Amino acid sequence: MNRFLALQIHYFMAVAEELHFRRASERLHVAQPAVSRAIRQLETQLGVKLLERDNRNVSLTAGGKAFYRECRKAADIMEGAEAQAIRAASGEAGHLIIGYIDFAINGPLPGRLSRFYEDFPDVGIELVRRNSHEQLEDLTSGRLDLGLLIGPVTSDKIAHHTFHQAPYVAVLPRDHPLAARRTIPLEALANEPFILGNQDAWRHFIPQLQSYCLEAGFIPRVVREAPSSDSIFGLVAARMGVTLYPDGDLNHSREDLAIRPLENSNARLSIELAWHVDNANPALTAFIEHAKLPHVMNPAPRT
Repeated sequence: MNRFLALQIHYFMAVAEELHFRRASERLHVAQPAVSRAIRQLETQLGVKLLERDNRNVSLTAGGKAFYRECRKAADIMEGAEAQAIRAASGEAGHLIIGYIDFAINGPLPGRLSRFYEDFPDVGIELVRRNSHEQLEDLTSGRLDLGLLIGPVTSDKIAHHTFHQAPYVAVLPRDHPLAARRTIPLEALANEPFILGNQDAWRHFIPQLQSYCLEAGFIPRVVREAPSSDSIFGLVAARMGVTLYPDGDLNHSREDLAIRPLENSNARLSIELAWHVDNANPALTAFIEHAKLPHVMNPAPRT
C-alpha cells in the first residue's frame, strides 16, 4: 500500500465513523476540502461510490459499509501488531528457549518460572533438558537463549549470574539406619555404596562431589551409575546404595526415600544462569533481571 492510498483510507475511516465532514476534518486536523478531495480520489481508484452526501447528511453506501468493515479489521490488526512489536522490544512478549539440569528443575526453577509467568504472561518459554556441557555448546551455537547449569562458567563468551547456591543433602533408603537421624555427618557415609550419575553426562557435578567427600576423608565407592535424578532416586529406594544431592529444598517427595541435611556443612553447588554475550533477545534480558529481583533471590540455607 502506497503512502497516498493509506492516507486516503485514513481520511475515509474518519468520515465513516463521524458521518460528518467537518467533524472528521477537525478530528484529523486537516482542512475539510482536503478530506473531501482524498475520498473522491479513493472512490475513483476503487471504482466504487463509498459515501452518499448532500448539504446536510453523509451516509455509507453498501460498498462503503463493506469497505469500512475490512479497513477496520486491517486497522485493528496493525494496531495489535504495533502493540506486540513494542512489547516484544521491551521484553514483555516473545519467546525463550531455556536449558535446564535436573538440579534446577528438582529445586528452585519451577517456582521461579511460575513467578515469571505471572509478570510476563506473553513470553513463551520452551524448556529443554540438557547436561551442563551440552548447554554451553547450545548457548554458543544459539540453540538456547538461556541455560541453568553447574558452575563455574569460564568462557568469556558466556555471561552468567548465580541462580541458586544448593547445599548438599544425603538421600537414603527410608529404612536405612542413618535415616533415623535428623542430620548426618558426611564421614558417616564413607563406607556406603554410592549411586551417581554417569561420568559423561554428570561430568560437571561428579568432580565437585568427589572433592567434597575427599575433604571428609574418603572417596565415594560408586556401585551404580544412572542417567538421571529419577533413576538415581529409584536405585536408592531399591536399597542399591545412597547418594548426595545438591539441594536442601529438594522438590521431590517419595515415601521410600529419606532426605537428610549434612552436619556442619557449608559446601554449596552453584547453579548458574548462563547466556551468550551477543544474545540480544529482549525477553532474555527481562528474565535475567527478573531472576535478580529480591522476591526471587536465593532463599537462605536451612539451619
